[in-house]
Amino acid sequence: MTELMNAVVLTGYGGPDKLVYNQVPKPTPQKGEILIKVGACSINNTDISTRTGWYAADGGFQELLEDKDSYEEGKSTWNMMGVQFPRIQGADIVGVAVEVGEGVNPDILNKRVIVYPWIRTAKLADYQYVGSEIDGGFAEYAVIPATNVYSINSDLPDTQLATLPCAYSTAENLVTNARVSAKDTVIITGASGGVGSAAIELCKIRGAVIIAIVGANKEHLAKELGADYAYVRDEKLAENLAKHEVTVTVDLIAGEYFSLVFKSLVVGGRYVTSGAIAGPLVELDMRDLIYKDVEVRGANRYGPEVFQNLLGYIERGLLNPAVAKVFPLSQMQEAQKFFQSKKFFGKVVITPE
Repeated sequence: MTELMNAVVLTGYGGPDKLVYNQVPKPTPQKGEILIKVGACSINNTDISTRTGWYAADGGFQELLEDKDSYEEGKSTWNMMGVQFPRIQGADIVGVAVEVGEGVNPDILNKRVIVYPWIRTAKLADYQYVGSEIDGGFAEYAVIPATNVYSINSDLPDTQLATLPCAYSTAENLVTNARVSAKDTVIITGASGGVGSAAIELCKIRGAVIIAIVGANKEHLAKELGADYAYVRDEKLAENLAKHEVTVTVDLIAGEYFSLVFKSLVVGGRYVTSGAIAGPLVELDMRDLIYKDVEVRGANRYGPEVFQNLLGYIERGLLNPAVAKVFPLSQMQEAQKFFQSKKFFGKVVITPE
Protein backbone atom coordinates (compact mmCIF):
# COMPACT_ATOMS: atom_id res chain seq x y z
CA MET A 1 0.00 0.00 0.00
CA THR A 2 1.38 3.41 -0.98
CA GLU A 3 2.25 5.63 1.97
CA LEU A 4 0.88 9.16 1.64
CA MET A 5 1.96 12.58 2.90
CA ASN A 6 0.48 16.06 2.98
CA ALA A 7 1.81 18.47 0.37
CA VAL A 8 0.92 21.61 -1.55
CA VAL A 9 0.97 20.90 -5.26
CA LEU A 10 1.28 23.59 -7.94
CA THR A 11 -1.13 22.46 -10.66
CA GLY A 12 -0.47 25.10 -13.32
CA TYR A 13 0.35 28.74 -14.03
CA GLY A 14 -1.89 31.33 -12.42
CA GLY A 15 -3.06 32.64 -9.07
CA PRO A 16 -2.95 31.12 -5.57
CA ASP A 17 -5.88 28.88 -6.51
CA LYS A 18 -3.36 26.79 -8.48
CA LEU A 19 -1.84 25.72 -5.13
CA VAL A 20 -3.69 22.60 -3.96
CA TYR A 21 -3.26 21.14 -0.47
CA ASN A 22 -3.61 17.39 -0.87
CA GLN A 23 -2.24 13.97 -0.01
CA VAL A 24 0.34 12.61 -2.43
CA PRO A 25 2.62 9.55 -2.40
CA LYS A 26 5.49 9.88 0.06
CA PRO A 27 8.72 9.84 -1.99
CA THR A 28 11.34 7.11 -1.67
CA PRO A 29 15.04 8.00 -1.94
CA GLN A 30 16.78 6.46 -4.93
CA LYS A 31 20.50 5.99 -5.48
CA GLY A 32 22.42 9.02 -4.21
CA GLU A 33 19.38 10.60 -2.53
CA ILE A 34 18.22 11.43 1.00
CA LEU A 35 14.68 11.57 2.36
CA ILE A 36 14.16 14.56 4.64
CA LYS A 37 11.32 15.01 7.11
CA VAL A 38 10.64 18.71 6.58
CA GLY A 39 10.67 20.96 9.64
CA ALA A 40 10.22 24.27 7.84
CA CYS A 41 10.47 25.79 4.36
CA SER A 42 10.16 29.48 3.55
CA ILE A 43 8.52 31.27 0.62
CA ASN A 44 10.62 33.16 -1.93
CA ASN A 45 9.97 35.39 -4.92
CA THR A 46 10.93 32.47 -7.15
CA ASP A 47 7.86 30.56 -5.93
CA ILE A 48 5.61 33.41 -7.03
CA SER A 49 7.55 34.04 -10.24
CA THR A 50 7.31 30.40 -11.27
CA ARG A 51 3.61 30.14 -10.43
CA THR A 52 2.73 33.32 -12.34
CA GLY A 53 5.08 32.72 -15.27
CA TRP A 54 7.07 35.90 -14.60
CA TYR A 55 10.38 34.54 -15.89
CA ALA A 56 9.07 34.55 -19.46
CA ALA A 57 6.78 37.56 -19.16
CA ASP A 58 6.90 40.84 -21.02
CA GLY A 59 5.79 42.94 -18.07
CA GLY A 60 6.73 43.48 -14.45
CA PHE A 61 6.33 41.33 -11.38
CA GLN A 62 3.34 43.31 -10.12
CA GLU A 63 1.48 42.85 -13.40
CA LEU A 64 1.66 39.10 -13.01
CA LEU A 65 0.50 39.28 -9.41
CA GLU A 66 -2.58 40.93 -10.88
CA ASP A 67 -3.11 37.89 -13.17
CA LYS A 68 -2.16 39.65 -16.39
CA ASP A 69 -0.91 36.61 -18.30
CA SER A 70 1.83 37.52 -20.78
CA TYR A 71 4.18 34.57 -20.59
CA GLU A 72 5.25 31.65 -22.76
CA GLU A 73 4.37 28.51 -20.81
CA GLY A 74 7.25 26.47 -22.20
CA LYS A 75 9.79 28.92 -20.80
CA SER A 76 8.28 29.99 -17.49
CA THR A 77 10.98 29.01 -15.01
CA TRP A 78 14.12 30.86 -13.92
CA ASN A 79 16.21 28.94 -16.48
CA MET A 80 13.52 29.14 -19.21
CA MET A 81 13.00 25.34 -19.25
CA GLY A 82 9.34 25.32 -18.22
CA VAL A 83 7.62 23.70 -15.25
CA GLN A 84 6.52 20.08 -15.29
CA PHE A 85 3.18 20.00 -13.47
CA PRO A 86 2.20 18.96 -10.90
CA ARG A 87 5.14 20.39 -8.94
CA ILE A 88 5.85 20.72 -5.22
CA GLN A 89 7.61 24.06 -4.75
CA GLY A 90 9.81 25.24 -1.88
CA ALA A 91 13.61 25.57 -1.99
CA ASP A 92 14.36 26.43 1.64
CA ILE A 93 14.27 23.00 3.26
CA VAL A 94 15.32 22.38 6.86
CA GLY A 95 14.54 19.15 8.67
CA VAL A 96 15.87 15.73 9.67
CA ALA A 97 17.38 13.05 7.42
CA VAL A 98 15.23 9.95 7.91
CA GLU A 99 16.16 7.61 5.05
CA VAL A 100 18.99 7.24 2.55
CA GLY A 101 19.21 5.68 -0.87
CA GLU A 102 21.87 3.39 -2.26
CA GLY A 103 25.41 4.71 -1.98
CA VAL A 104 24.66 7.38 0.65
CA ASN A 105 26.61 7.40 3.92
CA PRO A 106 24.11 6.42 6.63
CA ASP A 107 25.89 8.63 9.19
CA ILE A 108 23.59 11.45 8.05
CA LEU A 109 20.52 9.63 9.42
CA ASN A 110 18.63 11.37 12.23
CA LYS A 111 20.78 14.48 11.86
CA ARG A 112 19.41 17.97 11.46
CA VAL A 113 19.99 19.02 7.87
CA ILE A 114 19.60 21.96 5.50
CA VAL A 115 19.42 21.91 1.70
CA TYR A 116 21.64 23.72 -0.81
CA PRO A 117 19.01 24.27 -3.54
CA TRP A 118 21.11 24.46 -6.72
CA ILE A 119 21.42 21.08 -8.48
CA ARG A 120 24.72 21.58 -10.27
CA THR A 121 25.65 20.15 -13.66
CA ALA A 122 28.71 20.42 -15.88
CA LYS A 123 27.03 23.20 -17.87
CA LEU A 124 26.05 26.36 -15.97
CA ALA A 125 22.95 26.93 -18.09
CA ASP A 126 21.63 23.47 -17.19
CA TYR A 127 21.57 23.98 -13.42
CA GLN A 128 18.32 22.94 -11.77
CA TYR A 129 16.65 24.37 -8.68
CA VAL A 130 14.83 22.63 -5.86
CA GLY A 131 11.11 23.41 -6.07
CA SER A 132 11.36 24.37 -9.73
CA GLU A 133 12.84 21.52 -11.78
CA ILE A 134 12.55 18.96 -8.95
CA ASP A 135 10.06 18.73 -6.08
CA GLY A 136 10.78 20.84 -3.01
CA GLY A 137 9.81 21.32 0.61
CA PHE A 138 6.18 22.45 0.69
CA ALA A 139 5.37 18.97 1.96
CA GLU A 140 5.92 16.71 4.94
CA TYR A 141 8.84 14.96 3.21
CA ALA A 142 11.25 15.75 0.38
CA VAL A 143 13.83 13.71 -1.53
CA ILE A 144 17.04 15.60 -2.31
CA PRO A 145 20.39 14.56 -3.88
CA ALA A 146 22.85 13.74 -1.09
CA THR A 147 25.37 16.21 -2.52
CA ASN A 148 22.92 18.99 -1.70
CA VAL A 149 22.21 18.01 1.91
CA TYR A 150 24.32 19.45 4.74
CA SER A 151 24.16 18.70 8.45
CA ILE A 152 23.91 21.85 10.56
CA ASN A 153 24.72 22.62 14.18
CA SER A 154 22.72 25.60 15.42
CA ASP A 155 20.47 26.61 18.29
CA LEU A 156 18.21 28.54 15.91
CA PRO A 157 14.75 27.03 15.30
CA ASP A 158 13.86 25.49 11.95
CA THR A 159 11.77 28.54 11.09
CA GLN A 160 14.84 30.80 11.17
CA LEU A 161 17.16 28.33 9.47
CA ALA A 162 14.64 28.01 6.64
CA THR A 163 15.42 31.60 5.64
CA LEU A 164 18.94 30.61 4.53
CA PRO A 165 18.99 28.46 1.38
CA CYS A 166 17.50 30.94 -1.10
CA ALA A 167 17.44 34.44 0.40
CA TYR A 168 20.63 34.40 2.44
CA SER A 169 22.57 32.44 -0.17
CA THR A 170 21.46 34.88 -2.86
CA ALA A 171 22.48 37.80 -0.65
CA GLU A 172 25.86 36.22 0.17
CA ASN A 173 26.46 35.66 -3.53
CA LEU A 174 25.63 39.30 -4.28
CA VAL A 175 27.82 40.64 -1.50
CA THR A 176 30.67 38.31 -2.47
CA ASN A 177 30.49 39.31 -6.15
CA ALA A 178 30.47 42.99 -5.15
CA ARG A 179 33.55 42.41 -2.97
CA VAL A 180 31.96 44.33 -0.10
CA SER A 181 34.39 45.30 2.67
CA ALA A 182 34.70 47.73 5.55
CA LYS A 183 35.75 50.39 3.02
CA ASP A 184 32.36 50.38 1.31
CA THR A 185 29.11 52.29 1.60
CA VAL A 186 26.36 50.05 0.27
CA ILE A 187 22.83 50.82 -0.95
CA ILE A 188 20.43 47.90 -0.54
CA THR A 189 17.10 48.26 -2.34
CA GLY A 190 14.17 46.13 -1.27
CA ALA A 191 15.88 45.89 2.10
CA SER A 192 12.78 44.76 3.97
CA GLY A 193 12.42 41.53 1.99
CA GLY A 194 14.15 38.22 2.50
CA VAL A 195 17.21 38.84 0.34
CA GLY A 196 17.41 42.52 1.32
CA SER A 197 17.28 41.88 5.06
CA ALA A 198 19.86 39.12 4.61
CA ALA A 199 22.12 41.53 2.71
CA ILE A 200 21.96 43.96 5.64
CA GLU A 201 23.33 41.34 8.02
CA LEU A 202 25.95 40.06 5.57
CA CYS A 203 27.24 43.56 4.76
CA LYS A 204 27.35 44.33 8.48
CA ILE A 205 29.53 41.26 9.08
CA ARG A 206 31.99 42.76 6.59
CA GLY A 207 31.96 46.14 8.34
CA ALA A 208 30.38 48.18 5.55
CA VAL A 209 28.22 51.28 5.99
CA ILE A 210 24.69 50.25 5.00
CA ILE A 211 21.96 52.37 3.41
CA ALA A 212 18.68 50.44 3.40
CA ILE A 213 15.86 51.52 1.09
CA VAL A 214 12.53 50.26 2.41
CA GLY A 215 8.79 50.81 2.32
CA ALA A 216 7.02 53.17 4.69
CA ASN A 217 7.18 52.40 8.42
CA LYS A 218 9.96 49.83 8.03
CA GLU A 219 12.96 52.09 8.68
CA HIS A 220 13.33 51.13 12.35
CA LEU A 221 13.30 47.43 11.51
CA ALA A 222 16.13 47.86 9.01
CA LYS A 223 18.17 49.75 11.59
CA GLU A 224 17.51 47.12 14.25
CA LEU A 225 18.95 44.54 11.87
CA GLY A 226 22.11 46.58 11.29
CA ALA A 227 21.49 49.31 8.71
CA ASP A 228 23.26 52.61 9.43
CA TYR A 229 20.71 54.60 7.41
CA ALA A 230 17.20 53.69 6.30
CA TYR A 231 15.30 55.70 3.71
CA VAL A 232 11.77 55.33 2.41
CA ARG A 233 11.02 55.18 -1.31
CA ASP A 234 9.52 58.66 -1.59
CA GLU A 235 10.15 62.07 -3.14
CA LYS A 236 13.07 62.70 -0.75
CA LEU A 237 14.99 59.57 -1.70
CA ALA A 238 17.26 61.25 -4.27
CA GLU A 239 18.12 64.01 -1.78
CA ASN A 240 18.89 61.48 0.94
CA LEU A 241 21.10 59.31 -1.27
CA ALA A 242 23.04 62.39 -2.43
CA LYS A 243 24.41 62.72 1.12
CA HIS A 244 26.54 59.60 0.68
CA GLU A 245 29.46 58.43 -1.45
CA VAL A 246 28.06 55.08 -2.50
CA THR A 247 30.55 52.47 -3.69
CA VAL A 248 28.20 49.48 -4.04
CA THR A 249 24.55 49.10 -4.99
CA VAL A 250 22.79 45.82 -4.22
CA ASP A 251 19.62 46.21 -6.27
CA LEU A 252 16.75 43.80 -5.71
CA ILE A 253 13.87 45.71 -7.28
CA ALA A 254 15.04 47.55 -10.47
CA GLY A 255 12.02 49.25 -12.10
CA GLU A 256 11.63 53.00 -11.73
CA TYR A 257 14.30 53.24 -9.01
CA PHE A 258 17.07 51.67 -11.09
CA SER A 259 18.31 54.91 -12.63
CA LEU A 260 18.50 56.68 -9.26
CA VAL A 261 20.47 54.00 -7.43
CA PHE A 262 22.74 53.49 -10.43
CA LYS A 263 23.50 57.21 -10.70
CA SER A 264 24.25 57.29 -6.96
CA LEU A 265 27.41 55.24 -7.47
CA VAL A 266 30.82 56.91 -7.34
CA VAL A 267 33.43 56.47 -10.05
CA GLY A 268 34.58 52.86 -9.95
CA GLY A 269 31.42 51.72 -8.17
CA ARG A 270 29.94 48.23 -8.34
CA TYR A 271 26.32 47.39 -9.17
CA VAL A 272 25.00 43.89 -8.46
CA THR A 273 21.49 42.56 -8.87
CA SER A 274 19.46 39.40 -8.51
CA GLY A 275 15.91 40.71 -8.70
CA ALA A 276 13.55 43.00 -10.56
CA ILE A 277 10.24 42.87 -8.74
CA ALA A 278 9.49 46.51 -9.59
CA GLY A 279 9.93 45.71 -13.29
CA PRO A 280 12.64 44.07 -15.43
CA LEU A 281 12.81 46.79 -18.09
CA VAL A 282 14.85 49.83 -17.04
CA GLU A 283 16.40 52.96 -18.55
CA LEU A 284 20.17 53.35 -18.43
CA ASP A 285 22.13 56.43 -19.41
CA MET A 286 25.21 54.75 -20.87
CA ARG A 287 27.34 57.72 -19.81
CA ASP A 288 26.80 56.72 -16.18
CA LEU A 289 28.18 53.29 -16.99
CA ILE A 290 31.03 54.28 -19.29
CA TYR A 291 32.49 57.44 -17.80
CA LYS A 292 32.14 56.35 -14.19
CA ASP A 293 33.75 52.96 -14.91
CA VAL A 294 30.92 51.16 -13.13
CA GLU A 295 31.16 47.39 -12.79
CA VAL A 296 27.82 45.61 -13.38
CA ARG A 297 27.13 42.04 -12.34
CA GLY A 298 24.08 39.79 -12.32
CA ALA A 299 24.29 37.22 -9.54
CA ASN A 300 21.94 34.25 -9.70
CA ARG A 301 23.64 30.85 -9.72
CA TYR A 302 26.17 30.25 -6.97
CA GLY A 303 28.47 27.43 -5.88
CA PRO A 304 28.40 25.39 -2.68
CA GLU A 305 31.20 27.50 -1.20
CA VAL A 306 28.73 30.38 -0.83
CA PHE A 307 26.32 28.11 1.03
CA GLN A 308 29.12 26.76 3.20
CA ASN A 309 30.10 30.32 4.15
CA LEU A 310 26.55 30.87 5.39
CA LEU A 311 26.58 27.71 7.47
CA GLY A 312 29.78 28.96 9.07
CA TYR A 313 28.16 32.29 9.95
CA ILE A 314 25.18 30.50 11.49
CA GLU A 315 27.25 28.05 13.49
CA ARG A 316 29.34 30.94 14.84
CA GLY A 317 26.18 32.79 15.88
CA LEU A 318 26.74 35.74 13.52
CA LEU A 319 23.26 35.79 11.96
CA ASN A 320 19.80 36.27 13.42
CA PRO A 321 17.39 35.95 10.46
CA ALA A 322 14.18 37.97 10.58
CA VAL A 323 10.97 35.92 10.36
CA ALA A 324 7.85 37.98 9.65
CA LYS A 325 5.20 35.27 9.96
CA VAL A 326 4.80 31.49 10.08
CA PHE A 327 1.94 29.67 8.33
CA PRO A 328 0.96 25.99 8.42
CA LEU A 329 1.25 24.08 5.15
CA SER A 330 -2.53 23.86 4.87
CA GLN A 331 -2.72 27.67 4.59
CA MET A 332 -0.33 28.02 1.64
CA GLN A 333 -2.75 30.09 -0.43
CA GLU A 334 -3.14 32.60 2.41
CA ALA A 335 0.62 32.56 2.99
CA GLN A 336 1.43 33.41 -0.62
CA LYS A 337 -1.18 36.16 -0.68
CA PHE A 338 0.44 37.63 2.45
CA PHE A 339 3.87 37.29 0.83
CA GLN A 340 2.67 39.09 -2.29
CA SER A 341 1.40 42.01 -0.19
CA LYS A 342 5.02 42.89 0.75
CA LYS A 343 3.64 44.47 3.94
CA PHE A 344 6.15 42.77 6.20
CA PHE A 345 9.85 42.70 7.11
CA GLY A 346 11.88 39.50 6.79
CA LYS A 347 10.74 36.06 5.68
CA VAL A 348 7.45 34.17 5.47
CA VAL A 349 7.89 30.56 6.58
CA ILE A 350 5.81 27.39 6.12
CA THR A 351 5.73 24.50 8.60
CA PRO A 352 4.16 21.10 7.86
CA GLU A 353 2.05 21.08 11.04
